[in-house]
Formats: sequence, structure tokens, C-alpha cells
Amino acid sequence: MPSAFGNTMPYQADPQLEQFVRELPKTETHLHIEGACPYELLKRFDPIKHAKPPVFWNDYFRYQSFNQFMDLYVEYCSVFFTGAQQFHEAAKIVLANCSSQGCRYVETSFHLGTLLFIEDDGPTIIDAIRSAAPKNLELRIFAGMCHNDYVDAGKDLIEECITWNGLDGIDLHGPEDLPLEPWIAHVWDRARKNGKFTKAHAGEFMGSNFVDKILDELKVNRIEHGVRSIENPKTVQRLVDENIALDVCPISNVKLAVDGIESMSTHPIRKLFDAGVTVTINSDDPFFFGNRLSEEYYALHQELDFSYVELGHLASNGFKVALIDDSKRRSHINELQEYMIQYSK
Repeated sequence: MPSAFGNTMPYQADPQLEQFVRELPKTETHLHIEGACPYELLKRFDPIKHAKPPVFWNDYFRYQSFNQFMDLYVEYCSVFFTGAQQFHEAAKIVLANCSSQGCRYVETSFHLGTLLFIEDDGPTIIDAIRSAAPKNLELRIFAGMCHNDYVDAGKDLIEECITWNGLDGIDLHGPEDLPLEPWIAHVWDRARKNGKFTKAHAGEFMGSNFVDKILDELKVNRIEHGVRSIENPKTVQRLVDENIALDVCPISNVKLAVDGIESMSTHPIRKLFDAGVTVTINSDDPFFFGNRLSEEYYALHQELDFSYVELGHLASNGFKVALIDDSKRRSHINELQEYMIQYSK
């Protein structure tokens, strides 16, 4: 159905593009497990409420605010994730879908605050997610937390999580306009000293100044989204000079009506890519955007003129930033390069 806001979503591909994207070795480095909750599980959980697909799957739907998005998250998904079994069931389907789309490596996160309302502890949830991964898929698991989570029992949970052996890293998410409290930089520093990888959401609902602030204070080298960096050429150049990667989710940005992105054709990923910024392609919260990772690639080809070779470059970026040893990185990139030979002539 055509949209009043731009072109139709989700994106469809002709057989050649569909096959190219499906067989392209790729990664998914920005995937929220709760926001990817499979519809089939929600229908089983509450057949009446979920008898029809949600309205936000409609092509024309745009979120009016991030608060609206969060309210719908609470309404639809937070009530489902009540223990390790639900995380395992969801992850099994989500990660199998990633694998079927050509993913070799996935980074997924769960909201740390969820643990305050369920009986299972963090390591149990992590094990439940990890045990759901297909054998041919490398998986890294992150705990996500909001700017204002460091209070009462949440403070203890944050301090504890950076010691969990099974946790690969932490991520700052949630509303960007909340104050960047001093505890965040301290926790991010200690997490790195404990061998955890750190990243943060920025440059989605706050501008390029917030991206710079995150880089200055949290010392991360991966930004989730970061698309509003385009507002300041100095910030863009900083991303290039400091080799900061952006884990971009184009369809998410369009449906969330991020400032400056009225349609996919106006998405700044083309300019960021052309400027030399390392960008990866991801799906974010597929349940809430009605998207699949493959459709992100379709959209870039169809509306932003990314060639097959350039899509291969984007996929390669995912392996370059992946949390794997150099031998595995070379193996994945070699596989990708061999696949791309037929499209590079």
C-alpha cells in the first residue's frame, strides 16, 4: 500500500536482488531481542489480543514520538518476557531467521531492567538466549540500560552485570534526552576493564552534539544509529578519523520519523557512507517496524542507489566490527569477497 510519507514498506525485491541479499554473508549488530519478539509467540500467548497484525506494521504508519514507541513496547512485548523460557523461545526463532537471511554473526541485547520484575537472574537469561543460537551462528549478548536506571535495585543490578562471565558487553539505550548522568561513564570504564565491549545509542532523537558528547564521555567506538551526525560535518569527519562505526537501522529511522528522515530516499546513510564513515546495516526492533534485515538491503538498493558492490561493502563492515578473533574475521571476509567476485565485474 503506498504511503503518504514516501515509498512503500516493507520493501520487495526482484528475484535477482532477493537471491543476492539472501546469499550475501552478513551480520546483524543492532538487534533488541524483546523488540524482535516473534508474532507467532505473541499470538500463542494472547490469541485474542494478537488476532490481527498490529497497526504499526502498516506501510504508512509513523510513530509520533519515542514515548509512543516505548508505550507500545510495554503493551505488546514486556508482558511476554517473564522468564528465561520466553527469552529462549523468542531467541530461537529470531536467531534462526537471522541465519536464514545469511547472517554469520549477531549481536543482540536484552533490557537489563527486565530482571527486576522476573525470578530468573541475568546469567540464566544469558544462557537461555545463547543456547537458542544455531550452531552456524556466532552470537554476542549485550545488556542494555537507560540513562536513569542507576537507582535502588537497578544500581545493584548494573554493578553486578559487568562481572557476569557470559555477558559480552553493555549498551546505553532508551530516551536520549534524559541527562547523561555521571555514573554512566564510570560504569562504562569499569565494564571495559572487566573485558566487556561498550557501545551506546546516540544521534537518533538527539543531534550531532549528543554523538560528540557520548564519544567524549563514554569513550565508545561503536554508536547505535548515529545518523544525525550528518548535521555537523565536523562530527562526520570525527567518525572517520577516529574509526567510529555506526550500527544503522534505516527502516527503523524512517518509521520513527527521525528528524531529517521523511522517507528512505532522504536517509543520510548514503552521505555517511560516501564520506567514509563505517556503517553497518541492521533491523533494530523488527516486531515494531514490520521489517526483516533483508529488506534493509533492498531499501538501500532501490531508494538510495547502493550498488551490489556497495551492499557487499556494507556487509563487510559488519565483520570488521564484529567481536571475533582475527582468524575468524579473515575467514568471514574471505567468504564474502569470494561471493562478491561474480558481482564485481
